[in-house]
Amino acid sequence: VDKEVVLAAVKNEGNAVKYADRDAPIWKERDFVLSIVKLNGAALRFAKDGLSQDPECLKVAGLFDKVKHKNFTRKEKATLSVKFSLKETSTPYATEFAKFMKTDLFFSQFQTHNPNMWCKDSCDPDFTDIKHLCRGSSSTCGFPNSQNLDLVTKRPCENACWRFAFRLHLQESKDTDGFIIQVEEENGLGDGEKIETEMAREVDLKVFRTYTNREYFSQSEHGPIREAVREWYKGGRANQDLENVFVGNAWENYTKRPQYEKL
Repeated sequence: VDKEVVLAAVKNEGNAVKYADRDAPIWKERDFVLSIVKLNGAALRFAKDGLSQDPECLKVAGLFDKVKHKNFTRKEKATLSVKFSLKETSTPYATEFAKFMKTDLFFSQFQTHNPNMWCKDSCDPDFTDIKHLCRGSSSTCGFPNSQNLDLVTKRPCENACWRFAFRLHLQESKDTDGFIIQVEEENGLGDGEKIETEMAREVDLKVFRTYTNREYFSQSEHGPIREAVREWYKGGRANQDLENVFVGNAWENYTKRPQYEKL
């Protein structure tokens, strides 16, 4: 595979990356991955040999803060609930939504946790079996606390259960009067997102769930989620019901949902 041909095609049309040979050795080359994710951040899901979790690659893709200890304008913390997007079989929608949260003038004021940015382990052998008892608490997780939490930093360990780590971030959002945005793609919620919904309910955290009729993310159509969060704060965060927010093309066919529903 000619690297220059691939880069030229993606530069001309970002989505052309889906036609590239995913088994080609170039996806193991750091310089190539850095070049292509600069053109299309979602291409990071094709990277091999751990490059999809490489900090520099994540920064260039627009998924990591370029400043290590960034100061955020607002004290409230946000959490994203998305399909795991840094793997080949996924869509780029979740990755592009995460980039939107970092570049949008309103949402960039919030420190936002994107669970896709961290290595994943699980006390559930199937990772996302909703029947598994773990809901991220010390009493339900099958991993010992010593594996889940660094006692010095009070942060999740690298090999922590993903549910434990996610619940910790949910609790931080709750404690800072924050919220969670759950990104439902065109073909529905992922199995992990369904588990994250249950954990958000247990923590009693406000859930904004976006839904769409688009396969690909379009930043121009995401004004409604921005306005929904703004209005929630203007209203004193009074309504804790799950809030559905449509972020697709209103001129195309879609099923409108009630604005609010009980978790």
